[in-house]
Amino acid sequence: MDKIIIEDLEVYAYHGVASEEKTLGQMFLISVEMDIDLIAAGHSDDISDTIHYGHVCNDIEDIIASHSYNLIEALAQDIADRLLQHYPKIQNIKVVVKKPWAPIRNHVKYVAVEIERMR
Repeated sequence: MDKIIIEDLEVYAYHGVASEEKTLGQMFLISVEMDIDLIAAGHSDDISDTIHYGHVCNDIEDIIASHSYNLIEALAQDIADRLLQHYPKIQNIKVVVKKPWAPIRNHVKYVAVEIERMR
């Protein structure tokens, strides 16, 4: 299956269980992997035969800014749901939400959730 991949879109947002996370905010890294048939776009060289990844990035930023989530699991689910709804060419989607500076007492590179959804 063909894919369009957006890796580690950086978005500053106000999500988390702790009140400080909702007040001070933090960086989130969002990755999406969208299964899509790219044969037509490969032959036509026409943006209408694919998905404009710039628009997808803008949509992800809008989703993240539209609501304050307690859990990155809920954020990932909303991203998957809305992208599947807005882009009918997506057959399957994988969403990864990374929280590089999660407020825990352990040193980690990041904590993350990864979900996969299909039509």
